[in-house]
Amino acid sequence: MLRQITFAAMTALLMMSGCSDSKKASQNEAEALIAKTGYTLKGIDGSSYEITKAGTDFSIKGAAEPVVVYDIYATWCPPCRAEAPHLSSLQKKFAGKLKIIGISIEEGKDNAYFERFAKDNGIDYTLVNSPDNQRLSRAMAGAIGIGQDFPIPLMIIYKNGHFVKYYSGLVPEEMLQSDLKHLIEAK
Repeated sequence: MLRQITFAAMTALLMMSGCSDSKKASQNEAEALIAKTGYTLKGIDGSSYEITKAGTDFSIKGAAEPVVVYDIYATWCPPCRAEAPHLSSLQKKFAGKLKIIGISIEEGKDNAYFERFAKDNGIDYTLVNSPDNQRLSRAMAGAIGIGQDFPIPLMIIYKNGHFVKYYSGLVPEEMLQSDLKHLIEAK
């Protein structure tokens, strides 16, 4: 009988401890991350971009170009490094109509690290290094339905803030150029 009472008391105690404030706090933090609709990206060149989420769309304040390619990458990723010169070429070909923003999934690196990476890989488009990099990358991947454990490189394209398409993995420059040209020329 004493065992049954002790067991019942311990069970009740464990059940009550599962409803502690720390659990509520972590639940509130998770809900805040999911519900977040604004992101700030800081370019390693000093530029700043405000991104606003609405459904699958992400509008950007701070870029005049109608077509934006978010290139989600990592510096240690061979396909990510291989695509960099091609993206730079496309940035030059579609100057004034296309904005390419490289968003690293790496954290804890300083701007000098990304400046060296840009120089070593012929990058001539915007690289951002912000606390919001990971959150924005995950929000974009989630919004387009590919989930939180997405492959890199991942390029997501928006026109006037509206989702158009995405590419996963290394994409031939010619294919990307053709798709971007059609998108830019479309009214």
